[in-house]
Amino acid sequence: MFGLSPADSSYDEYAFGIGGGQYATYDCSGQAHPNSIVDAGVKVTHKFEAPFRVGMSMSVYSFNGETRALPYPDLAVDFKYFSLGTTGIRIGLEDGPYGELSFLDQVPLFTGKGCFRAGVGLKTSEYTRLWLGVNTLPYNKGAFAGQFDFPITNNQFLFVNGRYGESSGVPEYGFSVGTRIRIK
Repeated sequence: MFGLSPADSSYDEYAFGIGGGQYATYDCSGQAHPNSIVDAGVKVTHKFEAPFRVGMSMSVYSFNGETRALPYPDLAVDFKYFSLGTTGIRIGLEDGPYGELSFLDQVPLFTGKGCFRAGVGLKTSEYTRLWLGVNTLPYNKGAFAGQFDFPITNNQFLFVNGRYGESSGVPEYGFSVGTRIRIK
C-alpha cells in the first residue's frame, strides 16, 4: 500500500570509488584560494527482504595535504518506493524515476556527487541509470552534479560522477569513478 512494501529481494552490494577535485577556502581578508581534495572509499551494504538496509562506508581523504579516514554507517528503513535512513531520503523506485536528498551515501564520500546532494534519478535503459542534481560540501557553493551508472558484467557496474561550480572566481569541481557489485 502506497509503495510501502519491501523490495522484491535481498541483496549484498560492495562498492569502491576514487576521486579528486578542487574547492575554495577563504583567508582572513576574504580572499578565495583553491585547495585540492583526493579521496577513496569502500562501502559494504546488506539489504534484507524485510524493509531494512545495513551497511558501512569508509573513506580515506586528503584536504590540503592532511590525510584522514572517515567511517559512516548506512542504516535505513528501505521500502520499494521509499527509503529513510542515515544516508538520506529517497522517494520513488530506485530502478525507475526517483527523487532524493542524500548525505554520505556513495563512495568516495567527498568528490564526484559530493557528500550532501539533492537530485533526481532514472533508469535510462534496461541496464543504465542517470542521476542529475546539485551538491555541496566540501565545496562552498552548490553546483550541478551528475552520475552515469552502467554495467560491465551482469552484476558489476561502473559509475562516473562529476560536478562543476565556482566560488568567488575559484573553480570548484570534483570527479570520481567507481564500481559496485550487487549479489542477489
